[in-house]
Amino acid sequence: MLTDPVLLIEILSPSNQAKTWANIWAYTSIPSVQEILVLRADRIGAELLRRSPQGEWPARPVPVSGELMLDSIGFRTNLTELYRGTRLTS
Repeated sequence: MLTDPVLLIEILSPSNQAKTWANIWAYTSIPSVQEILVLRADRIGAELLRRSPQGEWPARPVPVSGELMLDSIGFRTNLTELYRGTRLTS
């Protein structure tokens, strides 16, 4: 476990969506967290919550398609690369 994380990644499965989203919103209370990435387990897809420079969180997550940029760690990739080697890619 890391102290003062800047990025949290959650895998969202169809069976635990409601419970998981409650946990995800709770993560926004961690002062060091700048981004929360939610990856779908049932399809290629993701949503991103990013804290604004003023310290505020958006009202809802932003869907990610195509290129994924994680500013908190200086990481950029195509979203499909995160699913390479899974049953979701052909």
